Formats: sequence, C-alpha cells, structure tokens
Amino acid sequence: MMDRRTALAAGCTGLVSATAGCIGFVLGEESLEYIAEPILPSEPALDRTGYELSDQGWLGIGEEIGDRQIGAAAWSGAYTNDVTIQGQSQEAAIFACLSMPKIEVAGSPINPFADMTPRELLEEFGDEVDSEFDDISQPQPTGESFSLPMLGEARTIEEFVSETRIQGEPIELLLWITTFTHRDDVIIVFGGFPRQLADEGVLIEDLMESVEHPPEGDRGIPEANTDEGIDDGL
Repeated sequence: MMDRRTALAAGCTGLVSATAGCIGFVLGEESLEYIAEPILPSEPALDRTGYELSDQGWLGIGEEIGDRQIGAAAWSGAYTNDVTIQGQSQEAAIFACLSMPKIEVAGSPINPFADMTPRELLEEFGDEVDSEFDDISQPQPTGESFSLPMLGEARTIEEFVSETRIQGEPIELLLWITTFTHRDDVIIVFGGFPRQLADEGVLIEDLMESVEHPPEGDRGIPEANTDEGIDDGL
C-alpha cells in the first residue's frame, strides 16, 4: 500500500494528466490551476481530545504543456494521541483528514479518488495506519456503520477492523473512514484506535464532527503551491 502523500500525489497527477487535453486549456480559455481548500479539526476539539499534530501540508503537482502550466494542490493533515495499553503509553491512535480538488470535465469527475469506496480508500492510504503500528493486517469490514454530523450534513462512517501487535500482544484496531464532496473538493476523514479503548472512539467522533473546510481563523496554513513537491507547512 502506498502512503498518504504518495496517494495524494497520484490523485493530483491524475487531475493534471486528465485536464491536459481539455479543449478549454488547448484554446487558452480557462485557467487550469486546481487548489483544494484545507480541512482541519477545530482548535477546541484538539484541545478537548489531546490529539497533537503529527504531519500536515500541501502536495503540489505541476506540468508544463507548451508554454502553459497545469497545476493541482491537495491538503492533508494527521494527528496522533498517546494511549495506555498494558500499562505502557503508546502513540496508538490516529486521526487524519484530506481534501483534494474534485474537478469535472463534461460532467464527469476526473479525480481518481472521487468514486472510490471506503475500502478502496483504506487500501490507498493504508500506510498511514502502518506507520503507527507494526505488522498490521489487511483491514476487513465489520459490516457496521454510523452517522455523524460533519460540515452541515449527516455523513456515513464505515467501520473496518484490523490486527496489530503491541509489545508482542495481538491488538484489534477499529478503523473509521468516510468520504464525500464539499465545496468542490473530495474530502476523506479517517480515524484509527485500539478496539479495547472505547473512549478513544468518542474522541475521534469529536474530531470528525469538528472538521472545518475551510478552517476558521488564522491556522498558520501556508499558501498553496502547485509546483511539484510537498510543503509541510510546519
């Protein structure tokens, strides 16, 4: 499985490649710079839950066609929390949110993630979980889902289960994921935590419900850059 940044790069590259042949671009009739609006959990929710920023930033992809430039930029952020397992403090809970330009050509979305199922998205972004745990097994659907208010609407959260080892002991992980479109961006919101820590799920629900797209106030987000590369914004 590719990591979160590599998957984002693939999505942006797909946007750039697909739009290169658009008639509007060829004729010079429209700008082809696609920039997502950042998505972040609210500051009060971060304070309540104790989750801390692990990684965030822009992923920009640019391509020059003739004397014109096509560019796309996606935003991602990951947050982690220390939990106590078997008497030891472990960084074993994660929350992540991502936004990518949707973009439609002739009414059809060209973002490769726009029509992916939650399971397909987990496969694409699986290394985000792998980076926090050792020897994680392939996520499997539990058949359970639930609804949370998020960005003004009820969103369906799909639940998956996986297994890892912490201090040599098998631990089940619950993985929650949802995807939807908001303000012309494809949004992905994800959380993962040890199944035995039900209270951690409550914290992740709080973070999910709190997401802001775009974020309110000055959150120190750097200006998006559609040139190829990653701007961590840290």
